[in-house]
Amino acid sequence: MSEPMQQWLECFRLAVAALRADKVKASLTTLSVLIGSASLVLVLTIAGTGKRYIVSRIEGIGANLAYATLNRNGSPVILQDELTFGDLEAIRNLPNVLAAAGTYDAPVDFQVSGRPRHARFVGATRDFLRIRNLQITSGRYFDEQDYQWRSKVCLVTDPIMQRNPTLQLGEVLRIDQFRCTVIGAFSEGVPTFGQSEIQKETILVPFPVAKLVTGEAFLQVIYAQASSSTEVHALTSDIKSVLQSRHRREARYDVDNLSSLLQTAGDISLAMTLVLLAVGLVTLTVGGTGIMNIMLANVAERKQEIGLRKALGARSSEIRLQFLMEAIFISSAGSIAGAFCAVALVVSAAAFFRDFVNLDISWTSVTFALLVSSAVGLLFGYQPASRAAGLSPVEALRTEV
Repeated sequence: MSEPMQQWLECFRLAVAALRADKVKASLTTLSVLIGSASLVLVLTIAGTGKRYIVSRIEGIGANLAYATLNRNGSPVILQDELTFGDLEAIRNLPNVLAAAGTYDAPVDFQVSGRPRHARFVGATRDFLRIRNLQITSGRYFDEQDYQWRSKVCLVTDPIMQRNPTLQLGEVLRIDQFRCTVIGAFSEGVPTFGQSEIQKETILVPFPVAKLVTGEAFLQVIYAQASSSTEVHALTSDIKSVLQSRHRREARYDVDNLSSLLQTAGDISLAMTLVLLAVGLVTLTVGGTGIMNIMLANVAERKQEIGLRKALGARSSEIRLQFLMEAIFISSAGSIAGAFCAVALVVSAAAFFRDFVNLDISWTSVTFALLVSSAVGLLFGYQPASRAAGLSPVEALRTEV
């Protein structure tokens, strides 16, 4: 075995022996690093899970979706030019559009089995099911005949069916003087939690039928589905141009897409990750400070040992290496234990929250935490190790005596 390897092994043996001689002190210092390492793994895993959840929700609604609404803020009523079926057809005929749909919604009171209820009433055009990624949970969606013949049929959200046990397919709902037959129930493929026209309790009817209830023939929202996510920004610009060319110059329309929400979600997630990462690094820094304090105390307590080893021929580099190994051993043990605890916690939480969110362990964060925690031992252990290496054997022995 080569001489350098022998020196490394001897320093390692001495470092382990020194730590075993004071197990309580070493364990407490390791605990502080454990907390910091576990914090890093947890915050990065939580941040990554949050980002994936938000992105999947938005993409489930439609990452290639653009939508237009009339901007009513600050505009006189006389200048408010409503969206029309002509606008919908013009947008549908754009070259990069797969499908387009429009809606009108309003709050209504309805009755089922003589009991009054409140709900959101939504009139939708043909492709609304496809564009909004709605899931038919029972019954069927509107067919072509329902639109052509203005059939008085409707779909209701699952909560309406659940809150009204007597409500069955084929039952008649009464909305003021209007009656419609329930032909199906539906839910959002990706919940928007009431931030769209689909509320918890919603009644959906063909748009021609909605006009019989609301008396309104215009559209509040027009949705357009691009052929691919790369076409969304171009489609958004095309929709703006179409609406500007078909309406008064003074009319203002909000045209946006979910890609911008994806970008916003990414930016927010990055900011949160950086904040949480900073918190984890602060925790690790506290652990590193603890390592430095313990190692400085060890140097002060073991001056006689250091002086004796130097008097017997040990080089300063060997003394430095021994104390560095002690610091790195403490930080590495803490980082491994912390990563293990964090992984165990994530696995346990994933089983508990599996119906709500998919918690995946970020192995990148585990690797990052292990490397950073080990580096903390090297960084904060270097100064005490250098102090030990710089001691004069005569001064060290005399001080202890």
